[in-house]
Amino acid sequence: MRPLPWLRFPNPTIAFLLFAAALAQAPTARPSAAQAHESLPVVTQIPASTRAMALGDAYMMNAAHADAIFYHPALLTGAGGFGLDVQRWRVQGTAAAASAATEWLGGGIGVGLLSLQYEAPSTGAGAAPGGQAFLFRQGPEQVSERVAVLGYAREIFGVDVGVAGKLVEERVGPDQEAVVLFDVGAAREVGPVQVGLTVKDIGDDPLVRGADATPRVLLGAGAYGQDVGILDMGATIAAEWSEDRTTVSGGVEIGYWPITGRTFVARIGLETNDDDMSPLTFGLAFWGDDVTVEGAFQPYGGDESAGTYRVGVRWR
Repeated sequence: MRPLPWLRFPNPTIAFLLFAAALAQAPTARPSAAQAHESLPVVTQIPASTRAMALGDAYMMNAAHADAIFYHPALLTGAGGFGLDVQRWRVQGTAAAASAATEWLGGGIGVGLLSLQYEAPSTGAGAAPGGQAFLFRQGPEQVSERVAVLGYAREIFGVDVGVAGKLVEERVGPDQEAVVLFDVGAAREVGPVQVGLTVKDIGDDPLVRGADATPRVLLGAGAYGQDVGILDMGATIAAEWSEDRTTVSGGVEIGYWPITGRTFVARIGLETNDDDMSPLTFGLAFWGDDVTVEGAFQPYGGDESAGTYRVGVRWR
C-alpha cells in the first residue's frame, strides 16, 4: 500500500521565525582564528531523515515528506506534513531535526530545523575531523551546531525546480560564527523513478571569514510503491561529489499491509564511508493512517551491539 496523502501543515513559516528568533537572542561571541577549519558543520553531513538513514542515507525520492528540504528542495513540490527526528551516538552526541511543508503560490514551501551537540576531540581543525566515529567519544571542547532552512519549489516546463536558504550557526567552545548557504536543484519523474540533482552548500565557509564553502553535488534516483504480490517494494540510490570526497549509497524497503491503512516496513541500506561506521544500515517503520513511527540503526566499529540510532515520528 502506498503512503496516504499528507495532511497540510497550517503555517510552517511560524516555526522558521521562532527558530530565527531563538538564534538572535542567543548570546554572541567573537569568532576565533583557532576554530577555523575547512569543513562545514558536522550536522550538514550526517543523516537528516530517519527513513534516509535506514537506506544508507539515500533519500527516498518520491516520499513526498517535508524532510526532502534537507536533501533535494525541488521535491517540496507535492510534499507536506510535519516530522520530528532524534539521533544519538551513545551518550556523547545528540542530533535533532524538524521539518514541515505545505502548498503555497502554485508550488511547495517548507521549513527545516537541524541541531547537533557533541564534544570535539580538539579545537581548530580537530573540532570536525569528518565522519561520525568521534561523535561516540568524549572530548574537551563543547560544540553546538544549528541550521534553519527555508525552501520553495515549483514546476517549470515539466521540471520541479527548488531552492533552499540555510542559516548555519556553529559554536566551538566560547566562539561563534554564522553564515547563510544555499541549495539549488531540480527533480523530475523518469518513467517510474523520481530523479533529482542538487548543488548544496553554496556560499561562505561558516568558520573561515572570506573563504568559500565546499559545494557538494547530490544525485538521487528511486521510488517506492511497486506492487509485488502482497508486498510493496521500493529502492533508492544516491551519489554525492565534493572537492575531496565521493560517496555512493542506496537501499531497499519492503512494505506489508495486512489491513488497509496499516503498513509495516523493513529497510536495509548500504553506504560507502571512510570511518569506523559499518557500511550497513537498518530500519523499521509503521504507517498508520495519519501517523508514521520509524527507527534506524547503523553499527559502529563492527560491533553490532554498538552504534548510532535514530527515531522519528511524522504526521501526514
